[in-house]
Amino acid sequence: MGQLYNPEEQRSPVDSRQAPRKRRRVVISCTECHRRKQKCDRRLPCANCVTRGKEHNCIYEDDAPTAKASRRSPLPLASIERNGNDEPRVPSPTTAAAGASLASMAAQLGYGHSGSSTMGLLKSIETAPKESPAGGQTHDRVPSAFDAHTAAVRDKYKSLVRQLPSKMYIDKLVRIYFAEINDMYNFIDEAPFYQQLAEWNRMPFSTLSSATGGPGALTADMKVFPAILFQMLACAVLVLPEEGDVVFDALKYAGEMTFEDLAKDYSESGVAVAALFGKSNVCVNTVQAGFLRSLFLKYIANVTECWHTVSIAIRDAQEIGMHRDSLDPKPKDDSLESLVENQWYIQRRRKMYMILVTWDINMAVFLGRPDGGSWTSTLPSLPIDTADPQDSRYTPIVVRGEDSPPSLYTKNLWLFRLARPIKEIHDLEKEGVRPREFSKVDEVHRMIMDLEEQKPAAFRMKNPDMRWDNDPNLQWLSSTRPYFMQMHYFSLMALHRPYVFHRKESRAAALQASLEMLEVQRSTFKYLAPSSWRNFNLFFGSFDALVMIASIYIIFPQEHPELRDNAVQHFHWTMERYNTMKDRNAMANQAQNVLAAIQARFVYAMGTHTPSLASPAASSTREPSLMSALSHPTPDSSVSVSSSTNGNHVAASSSLRGSYIPEATPTTAQQWDMWASNNLASMAPTYPTTDLLYNDLMVMKDTQFPEAPQDNLQFGGDFEENTFWQFLNQLPSGTGDNGNAAPFMS
Repeated sequence: MGQLYNPEEQRSPVDSRQAPRKRRRVVISCTECHRRKQKCDRRLPCANCVTRGKEHNCIYEDDAPTAKASRRSPLPLASIERNGNDEPRVPSPTTAAAGASLASMAAQLGYGHSGSSTMGLLKSIETAPKESPAGGQTHDRVPSAFDAHTAAVRDKYKSLVRQLPSKMYIDKLVRIYFAEINDMYNFIDEAPFYQQLAEWNRMPFSTLSSATGGPGALTADMKVFPAILFQMLACAVLVLPEEGDVVFDALKYAGEMTFEDLAKDYSESGVAVAALFGKSNVCVNTVQAGFLRSLFLKYIANVTECWHTVSIAIRDAQEIGMHRDSLDPKPKDDSLESLVENQWYIQRRRKMYMILVTWDINMAVFLGRPDGGSWTSTLPSLPIDTADPQDSRYTPIVVRGEDSPPSLYTKNLWLFRLARPIKEIHDLEKEGVRPREFSKVDEVHRMIMDLEEQKPAAFRMKNPDMRWDNDPNLQWLSSTRPYFMQMHYFSLMALHRPYVFHRKESRAAALQASLEMLEVQRSTFKYLAPSSWRNFNLFFGSFDALVMIASIYIIFPQEHPELRDNAVQHFHWTMERYNTMKDRNAMANQAQNVLAAIQARFVYAMGTHTPSLASPAASSTREPSLMSALSHPTPDSSVSVSSSTNGNHVAASSSLRGSYIPEATPTTAQQWDMWASNNLASMAPTYPTTDLLYNDLMVMKDTQFPEAPQDNLQFGGDFEENTFWQFLNQLPSGTGDNGNAAPFMS
């Protein structure tokens, strides 16, 4: 038999030889320099990677000469876990190499640091204690070099810290902050802050300047502490008088520099410090610095950025578990002091989160913007109504008694309760101007009124409990009462604001609440020093209230004649306040021109029988003001903002003056009824502050009617169709031949 064909035997000698292997050179450069074909200095990280900001990509192959000497690479900041008191719990060297590939990679991919997430599981694996050969557990502490940042970050941190003023100025400005600002919101607790300040002052210079020091040698909270200092100094500088303060003038480093310029520099430096560490190093001080930044932006009238900054602070708080009770920190040991101190630490965390969500929902309704979503999920437990401790290590948390003086915790808890109806109002606004049931509007109205009845006597303006007003630790009580009253009336106005063009009951409630709120602000303004005119509460709601009053009387001139005198007076008084504080309150300055154009049409609509405009100082000779009536009520008397019951305020006139009136404007009662039935049904709700900040609300000369008076201003901006501003542009403004305002209609 013939042999089978074997192809292997037929292959030529050349084909049977294996292909020669290429000689593999040992790569001694890091992978990034090797990829870019650059010379590497073989450091870890190398100079090229540091220059390009690619330190985390600077790695070497296992057989590289430098790999054996550099296996202990710096740990990323995310791999260092911290307990409830922000003390570092550093993984052992055996887990250091895994840190770059586990926890840090998970953080870069967006996994959270709290909760039962992948990040939490990886951190548990990393930080698990290892068994020693003898069977015991080892907790080897990694040297500080493992936590060291790059030279560029260290130098940047040092340059920012050097911008802090000397200790003398810091101490003075911090005292001003706690005396003038902190009591309004109580976000920073004095005792823990001063403990951290003392620790910062004791820090040796070598810690910040040495090659192995810098921010990597500090705890998470102390890294961000300069950001708190910068923001606190920025807020305190804003309340200094611009002239005559010789002590702090030395802080100005340029000619014609103002304290506001200096405050902006401080605040931006605080933002830069916090940004150095990103979101992988979020701690309680990060949240506090974010809130103080939003407070500063509020003081300089940058309300839009303030709203965004509050949202970021809420996300930072959620990152460290403030939003959930199960993520509360644990005491560092089993001692009684640690247990009590940890309870106060939890108390402060819950208070901060409560303040943040309260700010968020109030700004959402005030600005007509969406909320940050913090109310949609289950909120954590509220802090306990207790007195502030002198030493949180030895003072247990005790619920405040009914006869005990109120504390700042009492104030914060009531501000949160007052925000509950605001959340309901925000949900109702999603249904538009025609809610499914107006009974829901009435239900929220009753909720607001019930809260006013349940308010503690120490916070009321009617028959207040004034036993503690002279207590030096409770000086904030006197300013809390008008602020709570203003919040009450703002809630009523905001509730009925979307429905004033469609519901008579809402017009009456919104008009009454607007007048009451303006009276509260007028009475408050009398006792404020010019240094306090930056206070956002002096603008909060007043601009919306003036537009609300004008819109009701211009579109519905026959309604509520008994309140017309008071409405016109408050319009003029508010304009005077805005003009007085315009140099220190940017929002008041921004709204002045718009209010002037509204005022011209408002007075025109009021007719010739406008009330005499007494100055605010002389107004005490008329009927008792709302503030006086609430503080000192008489038996069987009811408070009313009306100063006149005469309904004949609008002159009998069936036509508007001037030949330049647009044809679309109604000139008779019959035409008005027809116009209202065709246009009011689709008129959009008016959000004046939102239009001012977001829709570029402005005034400009009227070019459509050249023969109109030169002061006939038109409203411009990025508005939708059929808005109140477009309606106002159809109305003339100016004065009659005798100098009196021309009437609108009978």
